[in-house]
Amino acid sequence: MPSPTLYVFAISHYCEKARWGLDHYGIAYTLEPLAPGKHAEVSKQLGSPGTSVPLLVAGEEVVHGSGKILDWAGAHASGGAPSLEPAAEQAAQCRAIEERLDDVAGVHVRRTYYSEALVEHPETVMPMFADDLAPEDSEMIRKNWDIVVKLMIGAMDLGREQGQESLSILERELDWFEEMLADGRAYLLGDNFSRADVTAASLLAPVVIPAEHPTYGRLSVPPRATALIERWRERPAVRWVREMYRKHRPTA
Repeated sequence: MPSPTLYVFAISHYCEKARWGLDHYGIAYTLEPLAPGKHAEVSKQLGSPGTSVPLLVAGEEVVHGSGKILDWAGAHASGGAPSLEPAAEQAAQCRAIEERLDDVAGVHVRRTYYSEALVEHPETVMPMFADDLAPEDSEMIRKNWDIVVKLMIGAMDLGREQGQESLSILERELDWFEEMLADGRAYLLGDNFSRADVTAASLLAPVVIPAEHPTYGRLSVPPRATALIERWRERPAVRWVREMYRKHRPTA
């Protein structure tokens, strides 16, 4: 079977979760960044059950969403890499942690960031969407960036007030996360690195900007987000994310 293709937005922390899983399992793949808007068209053409990215195409198989892609990666591991699945008795807890991170923390990390970056400093975001595209798609995004920004602001309900709302939720979620870390554990479940750890580290990466992240080294972070990252720098959750990247993402 030819290498699968992973369709992504370079900036997306959900796409980072999928990418990390494939990398962890040693699966060779082709990375295909998509333009906002075109991603929905491509998803429909491929027969995906959803229109968001990440999206993995492997032969005739279409896998939508970061969690499903982690499932697929584990089932198609090349051998040698330890499984990201927890022990059977921890499976339900793992999925509950992953679901909360996906549905709450990840959503509000994104809304907090975009409510400043897209609303007030859209020029800082455009390169993350345009630079890796095919020339014709990159030109299209650059020419129509004002329209793209307006559509994204509406779709994600962004604004100063909305950003503050999401920041409050995110702070609550970090408190919850740090309650799990309070006993000094290295990993969220047992003694092994699992999909819960991949999920948490990936989805919290935008408030950490780890050195090993495959795309955030070229991300231009706007002023309030920069101040927030610095203010949270020594939070246990942030230190934990840095450690996960240092230990488990060195080849990114």
